[in-house]
Amino acid sequence: MHFYSWNVNGFRSVLKKGFMDWLETAEPDLLSLQEIRCEWEEVDLAVRRQLESAYDVCWYPARSKKGYAGSATLVKKELGFSHAKGLAIEEYDAEGRMIISRKDKLVFISGYFPNASQGLVRLPFKRKFARDLAGIVAKLHAAGDQVVLTGDMNVAPEEIDLARPKDNTKNPGFTPEEREDFKLYLGAGLVDVLRERNPGVPGLYTWWTARGGARERNVGWRIDLFLASRGLLDRVRDARIHTDVLGSDHCPISLELT
Repeated sequence: MHFYSWNVNGFRSVLKKGFMDWLETAEPDLLSLQEIRCEWEEVDLAVRRQLESAYDVCWYPARSKKGYAGSATLVKKELGFSHAKGLAIEEYDAEGRMIISRKDKLVFISGYFPNASQGLVRLPFKRKFARDLAGIVAKLHAAGDQVVLTGDMNVAPEEIDLARPKDNTKNPGFTPEEREDFKLYLGAGLVDVLRERNPGVPGLYTWWTARGGARERNVGWRIDLFLASRGLLDRVRDARIHTDVLGSDHCPISLELT
């Protein structure tokens, strides 16, 4: 199975930048989208029909603010995943944060993790989210499930995961608190798959600011990740960052399991 994740920074925007061509080429079995920023009914009807002809579409926009956040999961119909919108915690679910998809004992949790925001005003919210989500993962593992967790996690776990760590230690996405909370997912039994396969390799980034030609110079951050249960690692065939795919300030990432 080919799993993909992409923060598209507005679904209607990325549609104008070649998204459907990319989808046809990539052919994901399961695709998580973040920051969709629109209702399903606001998407062009022809696009909706094309997507629904091949995929089971779980569309989860924010209820708290129009045009904000939101996530979606698209799964090829023949795979037979079921979907649950949200974590059953209203403060996160109102923002359309996470979708839980399941097939037998494989659980795919994906979506748009909170941003600590300018001035770290949402850091307490983000920290609580990490504790709650890690607890959910731990319960799934205790029940014998295998978990894939992905999305825009809005944190660079280590110094190697951003181009300028010393300049960003007090900035959203690289505070000591956020990095410490990221370890909660690892403590719940998950592994950072790309880093596991590429230890010590610098320059592996998934997001770049639009300022100063950062993407062209690869001055970026790795904040979009695939985490997987340790029991799934022997099934990993590939884990990649697709920096050549444009259309958003993030690029897609992928995970292939046998």
